[in-house]
Amino acid sequence: MILGIIGAAGGWGALSVGALYSWFAHVYGYNRDSWMVDVTLRQQFEYQCDNMQVATHGMSRDEVRDRSQAAITKLSNYILVTNLILALSAEILVEGRIPPQSADFILNAYMLCLGTSVLYLVLSILFGIVAINQIYTDSAELLTEKIPPAWKDIDEKN
Repeated sequence: MILGIIGAAGGWGALSVGALYSWFAHVYGYNRDSWMVDVTLRQQFEYQCDNMQVATHGMSRDEVRDRSQAAITKLSNYILVTNLILALSAEILVEGRIPPQSADFILNAYMLCLGTSVLYLVLSILFGIVAINQIYTDSAELLTEKIPPAWKDIDEKN
């Protein structure tokens, strides 16, 4: 009888220890799974933040390129129109005729006005070309030196 009571008590004790072990294993497994979910979510968040930094950097570089390309296109159109007007002025200079009965000061004023218009048109074309080159230079400097890539900050963070 005493052996039965000890055996029953031992059975209940073993059952208690087994239940306690099972409960601890379940809690440990639950905590481990939760920890893994937290690590995964944290990694996904950091990855998303890095991707947003890279995308923001790319958008700012694209903005610089778009604006400089728009200015270059505008200047190129101005240069094209100026070339057409210059061709017309050069044709008038070469082929234009003043009536022979005109006074000398009219011929002088005509040539002076036409010559200065050709000079100003040529200067405007040259200044337009210089402006395009300056835009290229400044945008290249801006993209390489003033807006550095975000990779260094991302690498240092990790």
